[in-house]
Amino acid sequence: MKKQIQKIHTFLKTNKLILSAEIIILVATGYLLVKKAFGFSVSGWLLNNALKQNAVDVIVLVSATLIVIAFFLKVVSMILGNFSLRSHSSIEPDQISDCIQVMNDEIHSHINKCRRNPSPKLTKLAEQHSFDVNNRLIVEALAEHLRNSIEPINIKRKDLFISLYTFNKDLNILQYELHYDHKRDLINTKEIPLDSSDYQDYECVKCMNSKANTIYAPHKALYTKSHTKRYKTVKQYMGCKLAINDDVFGFLNIEFHNYEVFDDEESMQDFMEENVFPFKLLIEYQYLKKEFFNSFSQIDENWRVSS
Repeated sequence: MKKQIQKIHTFLKTNKLILSAEIIILVATGYLLVKKAFGFSVSGWLLNNALKQNAVDVIVLVSATLIVIAFFLKVVSMILGNFSLRSHSSIEPDQISDCIQVMNDEIHSHINKCRRNPSPKLTKLAEQHSFDVNNRLIVEALAEHLRNSIEPINIKRKDLFISLYTFNKDLNILQYELHYDHKRDLINTKEIPLDSSDYQDYECVKCMNSKANTIYAPHKALYTKSHTKRYKTVKQYMGCKLAINDDVFGFLNIEFHNYEVFDDEESMQDFMEENVFPFKLLIEYQYLKKEFFNSFSQIDENWRVSS
């Protein structure tokens, strides 16, 4: 039942449908003004110059029906514009607690290693940082939270796609890290050069090459057409840089499939800030920790060589 309601809601809010209704109402209004001002009647002209009474009656009936339908659609679109069927619950992101617990356990293991060995090799500590595993845990938790936050649509695993890319500053490319649902083979592009004309229309590339930190495509027509099988079902998109100040680490892509979850870009932005950003911070923490260990590992190696 929810699917049928959502389909009807989406159909009644189609831009082309609303535009057609407005044009019909505008033409009808213009005709009535001309008829009142000059006494000109289309049905009278047709009856006197072109058609018989039966044909004119059919045209009048069809025209009147179209005007009534257009008026109904316009009223419904105005109502839906103010009272949306789509809602996003402000549920507690319980999954964040699980992620933080894993990170705390990891830090605790670092501390224990330092206690056992007062002069541990930093490279050994870095090996304990499960960067890939932790990020997969966070993305899985994010997906679960998003699915629980969207009502009244029942978002299934196949209706949501999330991908994580790391920014390689030296090569100026985005390199694939992981995606949700990881059990489905949905990735065709493992490397995305930011200076290549072949990828300049990708949402993540447009955002990375701009000063903006987020980017949204509330309608499929605004989303870059691709040859991936995902494009057939994608409806809406949102993405954001993974960065601390001006230091960019990567990019997070989120696609919604089969359903238009949001009414407009503003509602997408609100949803991103309330529901995605807490998990974004957790992913950024993983990148910071990785870079921290890499920096100290280099210092440790240089110090040991000089010694």
